[in-house]
Amino acid sequence: MPGIFSEKLVSLLQTFSKYELNRFRKFLLSPYLNDQEELTRLFGIINEELRRGEEELSALDKQKVWKALFPKQKFDDAHLRRLASDLTQSALRFLVEEARKRDPLAEALELQKVLEQPELQKHLAGVERQIQKHLQTATGQSTWYYLSQFRLHWNQYNRASKVVATADFMEKLLPADQSLEYFYAVQKLKFYVAWLTFRGFRATEQKLTVIPGFWEYLQLPRFEGVPLVSIYQDVIRCLTEPDEEKHYRRLMKNLDKFSDKLTKEDLRECYYIAQNYCAFKINQGKQEYYREVFEIFKIIIQSDILLENGQLSEGVYKNIVTASLGVGEFEWAEQFIREYYIFLPFNIRENARTFNLAFLYLYQKKYNDVIELLRNVEYSNVVYALGSKVILLRTYFESGEYLVMDSLIDSFRIYLRRNKLISKNLKREYINFINFLKKMSFLNSASDIAINAFKKRVSETPYVNSKKWLLEKIEELQKKQ
Repeated sequence: MPGIFSEKLVSLLQTFSKYELNRFRKFLLSPYLNDQEELTRLFGIINEELRRGEEELSALDKQKVWKALFPKQKFDDAHLRRLASDLTQSALRFLVEEARKRDPLAEALELQKVLEQPELQKHLAGVERQIQKHLQTATGQSTWYYLSQFRLHWNQYNRASKVVATADFMEKLLPADQSLEYFYAVQKLKFYVAWLTFRGFRATEQKLTVIPGFWEYLQLPRFEGVPLVSIYQDVIRCLTEPDEEKHYRRLMKNLDKFSDKLTKEDLRECYYIAQNYCAFKINQGKQEYYREVFEIFKIIIQSDILLENGQLSEGVYKNIVTASLGVGEFEWAEQFIREYYIFLPFNIRENARTFNLAFLYLYQKKYNDVIELLRNVEYSNVVYALGSKVILLRTYFESGEYLVMDSLIDSFRIYLRRNKLISKNLKREYINFINFLKKMSFLNSASDIAINAFKKRVSETPYVNSKKWLLEKIEELQKKQ
């Protein structure tokens, strides 16, 4: 944002929705929360410019902002920077207050600690009843759930510990100890899963240590009523013993069994790990797991856990489309593309919709529709740019447009060579793909021996984009021969 007087402040306020901007204005108008009238006026200037929806935000130049604030005063850069800093801090405090309002349990736990005075016992008892009610009606037993239980019981125990002779001392101590034990076990398992997942993507010599006897300790009867202990152990078995498919079956069974006892976040995370397991099995050549991936996505959608904070990740959006196309669910895929693209981040929404529709049309052999959608589209996003070129190349091959395909291959090579944002491994994937594609276009009149040798080479080459499709096309050539 060149020329903007405070990029830090403006970039923060740009993340606010219209509702949040209105709420923040009320926040600033409160004398208790803000005693600087200048901050309110500065926010008014920024707010008006943000609501115009212009990308340049040229009216937020230092000199223009100062003139709007103090039309009769000489420009003072230090003063303006101080106001911007104060408004930034106010915006951050506002976000904290809004978060607190969205989490009444956390607010009540803070209040419990504040009310620990002998003369406020009646108020304290009321707040502790509120906390118990929140815990009883919680939508899932996450690590935060067990930590909240611990905080409640810890505060109660802490008061009782000042008079050890009190009659109900042990009644305060034992629940605090038990909730701490549950929190530790679940959080440790969660960290262990995170480490295993990270290790699966990147080589690391660092290890997450586990205290001796931990795994035996989890088999104690006291953990039978803690769903995440059982589920995370299933996840760990899937990740450490992937050849034992019974672990995956048990995980899916437990996720269905305990779905109402988990938070949306935990349930979503576990289903995504189950999908990663399916991807591993697919890479082993077990094609039936394509259907498993699709069914998991359907469960995620039906369980209302697909969206995070009302938004859908573009990566998840594309993965769902890819999974549905892979099992031939074309009508379902088209309905999903059109129904869910509105939940994508605004700046990539149209790109994602266009790209995935083109991918669908490729599978449906609507080659003219693919070309119409993608031929004149220039993607600023590298991922979409690469993906759209692959879709067009596959389309030209399928429709026999080899001259146009060769031209695109040549321009694609130049794009890959010049682009500095693409990693070497990713470049290798696409270069291998276009090399194999060009070679494959000359195989129509080749001998069986040549085709078999080519298939072997494609199969054994790592890092090849659209490898499954290439092998399918080679098999079609073999059948023709």
